[in-house]
Amino acid sequence: MLNRCPACEAPAAEPFFSVTGLPVHGTAVLPDPASARAVSVGDQVLVLCGHCGTVFNRDFAPELLDYSGDHEESQHHSPRFAAYAEQIAADWVARFGLAGAHVVEVGCGSGDFAAELLRAGAGRVTGIDPHFVPERVRPELAGRLTAVPAEFARDQVEPGTAALVCRHTLEHIPALAGFGAELHAGLRRGGGRALLAEVPDLGRILAEGAFWDLQYEHCSYFTPATLRTFLLGAGFADPATRLTYADQYVVAEAGPDGTPGPAALAPQQLDGLRTACLDFAARVGDQVGRWRSWLGERASAGDEIVVWGGGAKGLTFLNVVEGGGAGPGAVHGVVDINPGLQGRFMGGLGLPIRAPKDLLDSPPRAVLLMNPVYTGEVRSTLDGLGLGSTELLAV
Repeated sequence: MLNRCPACEAPAAEPFFSVTGLPVHGTAVLPDPASARAVSVGDQVLVLCGHCGTVFNRDFAPELLDYSGDHEESQHHSPRFAAYAEQIAADWVARFGLAGAHVVEVGCGSGDFAAELLRAGAGRVTGIDPHFVPERVRPELAGRLTAVPAEFARDQVEPGTAALVCRHTLEHIPALAGFGAELHAGLRRGGGRALLAEVPDLGRILAEGAFWDLQYEHCSYFTPATLRTFLLGAGFADPATRLTYADQYVVAEAGPDGTPGPAALAPQQLDGLRTACLDFAARVGDQVGRWRSWLGERASAGDEIVVWGGGAKGLTFLNVVEGGGAGPGAVHGVVDINPGLQGRFMGGLGLPIRAPKDLLDSPPRAVLLMNPVYTGEVRSTLDGLGLGSTELLAV
């Protein structure tokens, strides 16, 4: 149990929301229903720091996580997401003078974004991630993309590094203060111009009651204001934050020349965030009740429903809404365009994950889409399969 804020060490307040029994991995590739149902589970007990505004999981237990098996985290199979990654990589290369330069990506996953940076003109990229082994570097990128399969430390940043990139990594870090200090020291060591970071936006999650965006692996959550506060405390200068990707992500760009030290969220911003947190439980209750009622009606009518999205959003949604039910619900399967998930099974419920073309074997009455940003491309895929009469609903 975390008794202090991982970002600023302030004493932890009382929780404002909890959800129990979540599968701890949203990216695990599970080969059969039995292993999918036997996955480790943990609790999210969310606390708002009354000093810096970071929201964190008080009950996060890193020992529950096991990355020794297969994991599939890539979102680049979606044309919409791939276009976004291409755009932001090109923007960063142009605005921060990264053409021909060396960039370090911290928490690079499978290396997809590192490849985008190279395509946008970066000279070399070093990808640092415990799971990014040299064998995952594409042959055409050999010599330009270097894999460092380790946790990040400042001495991994070589002098002459132009920038550090840290996308969708900070939310996974339990020891935020120490990690922020390492990022700042690494950027200074390399002589870099900027830290370029991205995280999910907590503000949207709270406002929409979007419980499906809660993941056990995400032990910390940020808004634009709280991400800026965290970076200021870590020693970064003048962090600029903005919302991107249909307001789902927070992007931060910060220089190296600040002064580390305690940073507090402005009282007015903290009051607004506290109100949003306190309202969140009621919003989640409404959302869960609404979807349970709708799925119950579909099950009674004998309608087959498919969830589109075999990653973390679908996993949380289904395990909260349909988990623990007596007998099968309306959802009998999951669809995902990622070939690495097809033919596998979703953690917790053990539902099969299929390819879109497999819907032709038993056309569903409706498809429940886990992220509305993909509505256009999913509708186009369904229509292309001749499933124009299949209803598409986004959560």
